[in-house]
Amino acid sequence: MNKNLVGLIISFVFVFIIIIIGEILNKFGKSHKEFSRKFVHIGVSNWWIIAMLTIDSIYYAIIPPIIFILLNYMSYKKDYISSIERNNKESLGTVYYPISLLILVLLFWERNIYIGAVGILIMGYGDGLAALIGIKYGLNEFKVGNNTKSIIGTTTMFMVSFVVTAIGLIIVIGFSRNVLIISIITAFIATIFELVTPYGLDNITVPLISSLFLYLLLSIDNNMIIYGYRFVVGIVFSGIIGLLAYKKKSLTKSGMIGAIILGTGIYLTTGFYGASTMILFFISSSGLSHYKKSNKEVVAKQFDKTGNRDITQVFANGGVGLVYGILYMISDNPIYLILFTIAFAAANADTWSTEIGVLDNRNPIHLRNFKRVPKGTSGAVSFLGTFAGFMGSLLIGIYSALYINFILDIRVEVIYILLISIFGLMGSMIDSALGAFIQGIYVDKENKETEKKYINGKNTKLKRGVKYINNDIVNIISIIIATLLSLFILI
Repeated sequence: MNKNLVGLIISFVFVFIIIIIGEILNKFGKSHKEFSRKFVHIGVSNWWIIAMLTIDSIYYAIIPPIIFILLNYMSYKKDYISSIERNNKESLGTVYYPISLLILVLLFWERNIYIGAVGILIMGYGDGLAALIGIKYGLNEFKVGNNTKSIIGTTTMFMVSFVVTAIGLIIVIGFSRNVLIISIITAFIATIFELVTPYGLDNITVPLISSLFLYLLLSIDNNMIIYGYRFVVGIVFSGIIGLLAYKKKSLTKSGMIGAIILGTGIYLTTGFYGASTMILFFISSSGLSHYKKSNKEVVAKQFDKTGNRDITQVFANGGVGLVYGILYMISDNPIYLILFTIAFAAANADTWSTEIGVLDNRNPIHLRNFKRVPKGTSGAVSFLGTFAGFMGSLLIGIYSALYINFILDIRVEVIYILLISIFGLMGSMIDSALGAFIQGIYVDKENKETEKKYINGKNTKLKRGVKYINNDIVNIISIIIATLLSLFILI
């Protein structure tokens, strides 16, 4: 019989055995419902190992993922396999799982099969054990969007991801200092995406990003000492700054974790320049958020503005910059550093505009109808807020120019500062326009407009805009648009 056909049969038998055991545990076991789900989650991830030992052809290897995409979707609809389904139907995580398997097979089966194995095993064991340990021992819980995480669960995700990556690399290429560094960085990236990915989608983002980043790190193996040094320095200093900000109530607990992740990632990819730019943004914006804080309490209560920043807000302001940092690390193209700078100029402009604008004596004018509306309303602008936004953007532009001139000893013209400042301010203005026309705006029981879906535990009612687009999404979109528009001048 054809070897690949035998391997295909073996792999199907293996997966069905895992599912049957999961069903037994779900029906007769006395443990938490999540245990049977995660048993299947972890067990099925080992399919990759079974398949890579028994199947050579990619055409046979793609068959099980395709079959289980269909079967899992049917189970999602009809609850055929109760051990893998949650009581709510908000997430298609069980369908995303075989989708990620299929994509990894297509990307790595005939190129670097062990890289795909690491990605899927990180998802299986890392995410699976993190959830189980978090449920059993989880203390110090925090929210990331609608997801509830715990510090011990997140730590488990990092440690297991490190062990999985290290074992995989040691088996294939042997033990070395670079293998340890690559494993630590890959585990760090996997943990980031497990934290910030919307519910269920981490079954796609965690394995794909982990495998792709591992592939990237192996391709720049000669520079691992530098990146290892940056990782350690980044996590130490980001930890100190994040903890101080948490103590000063500039960040929530999840915001502190987000700041550590973001700061480490930016120092890892862009070095001192990127990290110092981010710190300048953070210090200036945090300082302004505390300035006349008592005068902003009404705005903070009714709108998603000012106040302590959580992990979602941290990444809404700095996540785009991190992406450009990663692109810079991959390509070594300085244009990505400029886009990185514009991204933080836009974030700073928007923050300064909000923090200073709400202190204006007069109410701002809304862009939809040009009528005056309460301070903090999305889509509203004022002269003071716009001027403050420009100054926030200008601060980043001036710092960038000074760094390039005196640290890198490369002469830049005044036009460079104007470029950063103008596109940074443009990001803030785009933010206001998006807030006016597409952001979800609600009304509370007193018929007052708000950006929050819940106030004091009670639902608010959507008045206009798209309910899935909140202030954080608007921030991300506006920064992306501003940086992409600048390419028309930069290229």
